[in-house]
Amino acid sequence: INEMQHLGWLAEKIVDISGNPRIEHTEVDRSTKTADMLRADIKIEQEVAAAYDRAAKQTEDPNLKELLLRLRDHEIYHTEVFSNLLKEKEHQG
Repeated sequence: INEMQHLGWLAEKIVDISGNPRIEHTEVDRSTKTADMLRADIKIEQEVAAAYDRAAKQTEDPNLKELLLRLRDHEIYHTEVFSNLLKEKEHQG
């Protein structure tokens, strides 16, 4: 749900600055074990956070930069949540 919210915010901002939003699909991880799913989620969140950070550094638009940095921070938070869940799962065995 959070990622869909991010998508909506970005799409609205792109349209506001006369852009044309597009979605690129990536391969979906089909892990069946919880720990493997969490590791995959952590990797994706880290990659997306880095992409938002790069995009924020490249844009001159202050409102877009603010949005990208806010989204980056959300992804960093998600990484922390998933990392904590993974630690709990690994501790349980």
